[in-house]
Amino acid sequence: MCMTYYTVDDLRPGRPGWDVRQFSALAEAIDHYRALPMNGGRVLGLADDAHAYELIRCVRLFPGDAQGEDVLAADYRRSGLTKKDAALKVALDTCLETLHPRFLLEPERLVPVPQSGKLRGDLREALLWQGYEENYDSAIRSVFVGGVGWISPQDVKKQRQLPLVLSYRVDGMSKDGAYLSFELEPWEYDLLLEQTKNHYKNKEKRNTK
Repeated sequence: MCMTYYTVDDLRPGRPGWDVRQFSALAEAIDHYRALPMNGGRVLGLADDAHAYELIRCVRLFPGDAQGEDVLAADYRRSGLTKKDAALKVALDTCLETLHPRFLLEPERLVPVPQSGKLRGDLREALLWQGYEENYDSAIRSVFVGGVGWISPQDVKKQRQLPLVLSYRVDGMSKDGAYLSFELEPWEYDLLLEQTKNHYKNKEKRNTK
């Protein structure tokens, strides 16, 4: 399989004539990417015979910023693609170690790059508060958006700029039902949600035996 790395100078909409360069080595692609202006939408990616994976993209965090910041373009680790594609894993790890992106681009928002695949100690026996008909999103009481502050989850969707979602305040509980309150980064919430769903799934299996 032929593997190449590529850069795009500026992917902002409405700009004609993108300059796309291809490289056989990731180090060369990173060097060229770093030399591109940060006031545009520069992109670094990987491509094979059948797929193209965007790795890093430069985006403005706040309205009025003169320059953008390099962010992780997608979380291929969470989707499981890095387990299937060794070259993609190496490229992603290299970008994280070399370019040190702080944030991850998700559909309709930016969030902190996940720091671990495991929950911290005080969360390993915790659960999210279970809302009506297993509506776990109702456990999120407020959301901290960079440049805005604490707002309701509904108001996050009203932001004109791509929101920088830094943390949640959530309702939780211990496994014996005692109420708990947490402040979590989005990736921690995702892990706690997975842990909560697995807890109730296993509980249901035990009850049906």
